Amino acid sequence: MKHAPYTDSHWSQVHRCAAEVEQVMARSGLQITMGGEPTFVPLLPEGAEWQTAALGPTKLGYARRFAHQLAKLHFPGSVILETSGKHYPGEPLPRWTLLLQRRLDGVPLWKDLTRLKSNLKPGQHTVAQARAALEQILRSLGLDCRGLMPCLESSLPDAVVGYVAPLDHNGERWVTDSWEPVLKRGAVELIPGDSLLGLRLPLGKLGDDNLRRAMTIEVKEGSLALFIPPLSPAAYQLILPVIESALVSLKVRDVVLAGYAPPIDASLPTIGFASDPGVIEINVAPCATWADYDVQLEQLFSAARDIGLCARKLGFNGRLSGTGGGAHLVFGGPVGLDSPFFARPGLLPSIIRYFQHHPALSYAFTGQYLGPSSQAPRIDESTYEALYELEIACAGAEQFGSPYNYALFDLLFRDLLMDRSGNTHRAEISVDKLWNPFAGNGRLGLVEFRAFESNPSRAAQSLTALLVRGVIARLAVDPFQQPFRRWHGELHDRFFLPSFVWSDLADTVDDLKAHGISFELEWLRPLFEFRFPKLGEFALTVQETDENKKPKVAREFRIEFRQALEAWPLLGESPNAGTVARTVDASMDRIEASVTSPLALEKGLLLVNGYPCEFRSLPTDRTGPTGASAAAGIRFRAFYLTPALHPHVPVHAPLLLEWVDRETLTVTAAARWHVWNPLSTPYADRPVDEAAAAARQVERWEPWVHTLGQSRFIPKISFPPEGLHTLDLRRYASQSR
Repeated sequence: MKHAPYTDSHWSQVHRCAAEVEQVMARSGLQITMGGEPTFVPLLPEGAEWQTAALGPTKLGYARRFAHQLAKLHFPGSVILETSGKHYPGEPLPRWTLLLQRRLDGVPLWKDLTRLKSNLKPGQHTVAQARAALEQILRSLGLDCRGLMPCLESSLPDAVVGYVAPLDHNGERWVTDSWEPVLKRGAVELIPGDSLLGLRLPLGKLGDDNLRRAMTIEVKEGSLALFIPPLSPAAYQLILPVIESALVSLKVRDVVLAGYAPPIDASLPTIGFASDPGVIEINVAPCATWADYDVQLEQLFSAARDIGLCARKLGFNGRLSGTGGGAHLVFGGPVGLDSPFFARPGLLPSIIRYFQHHPALSYAFTGQYLGPSSQAPRIDESTYEALYELEIACAGAEQFGSPYNYALFDLLFRDLLMDRSGNTHRAEISVDKLWNPFAGNGRLGLVEFRAFESNPSRAAQSLTALLVRGVIARLAVDPFQQPFRRWHGELHDRFFLPSFVWSDLADTVDDLKAHGISFELEWLRPLFEFRFPKLGEFALTVQETDENKKPKVAREFRIEFRQALEAWPLLGESPNAGTVARTVDASMDRIEASVTSPLALEKGLLLVNGYPCEFRSLPTDRTGPTGASAAAGIRFRAFYLTPALHPHVPVHAPLLLEWVDRETLTVTAAARWHVWNPLSTPYADRPVDEAAAAARQVERWEPWVHTLGQSRFIPKISFPPEGLHTLDLRRYASQSR
């Protein structure tokens, strides 16, 4: 089924809703593009490159096959350029990025993509072929080859490793230069390193009148690697067919086309394939509507499937999760100055307020690592004074006229939308690419929503984007100006629980309907089940009595247990190989118990490891995803970890869950929930597929008949203001079970 887990009928309704979103957007006069960053991994990821490392032995090969397959299926006439990506402290070289580029008007940029390398297999090209190819390109551009020079490594002064030719386009014609009078050796001695020749040219030794842009070619792992200098979009599009023609005439294949990408241009839509920790990150080309975004997402997922990539990971214990690399959503305009966030200065403040009022938008679709120290902390998770200061900033933005000072607008939010360490990229709502003067790609007029993770289903992931686009459309016609809510401890205590997340999503969906957008809450159920999988349940009955306490009718009810959310706190600095490192305490976990009948809570109570839970009612007009009327959180140490907070606290797993009759104080239902398998033995390997993962998940719920009928003493415990919804087992002495 193309739209699994949704039927074709459901998907038709989704598209009608998407049309309503665009109608609301048009009514407001707002034009806004959207994109995103879905991430992919192999079906059976192995090695550090698919866990925490950005680079590795197979990732570039996967990215090349991915880009080629996408171009073959959906974008004939496109070209693939390999260029430098992000560069972080401690990394010797920038990470690689592949760019799949095409012309918006459909004119081919490149005819035969098999000329470009699609794998990591060593080639058999020679330096002589490299020279012949560069000479052919120069002649085709109407230039002589006198400026072509051999390149030498300082460690191998007698071995030619490639060639360079100064090259640029002055707006009218191609131009070249001769570096030989300045360098004087008849050859170019490269700066030592492992990068391509185009990044190691001794440009600092050239004279003021010398041309500093140059094309290089070399043999890299047996394949020709051709490096394109910085060019305008028009010149870049002119040189590509010349390069391809030279390769055809010389009968050369498996070439790596590398170098500088031209400046961002709407006429040259580009999809990026980036090396990111543990994943291949895709940068979707900007889309004018959600329907365009959905199509592009389908194209990506289909190409990924064909080469053995997916958008999920399988934990050793069977837990199904996203790729861990994020699937951020990006909104903006076709070019920076046309961004709707500049045209409507009140839009960004409205979005900030709305998301702050709806924690479900922060927690329902993000990854397992969330909270203050995560990649996407909420505004009210950063610093104590952030909300107070943001109120002033939002009011300032709403007073802006248009046109106005872009840099000042950026400064309003730059030092507030960030994490606790001051990282402006790590924020739930990131303005790092709005008008950032400190980044080469920072002045794009973009706002990034980072609390979103890849979902195994393309359709489900696409629906989260529609929800956010719907919220933005709603805010464009009716700005949200309510003051920030001070959630205090309730933020995590309440909204880390699935039932309360569902209730808040219902509020958001109702708000969209009130503004003419018929988004259905049930469309989010597959995402909810993925995020908060069911662990097990107790199916029981409760005896309803009359005024004389005589049995009247027996009513069925369920106690359902689901995976909840847990934030991993950041620990202090510790020595690490001559420097310092900071780790997180990932030893804690949280589950939720929900009950479908208020009467059941009058007749019974839930004990966890001997301690009673306190169920809190859902809003009176809301029920949980399966009809729950009240829910309680259970927070516990899942395993022992060093370093971690509170090293004196023991491991609480397996959890002993017991339903106790209040009148007789006897156990009427019981189970144990295991973080690992019931035998506590190591798994030899990760599950091979979703079915094997589901089997491991099921075996962790163990019906426990051994305590049925036993009497229980109910200890009296208190729930602190920060934990009214959650039984935190760390606060109480461990009991035998």
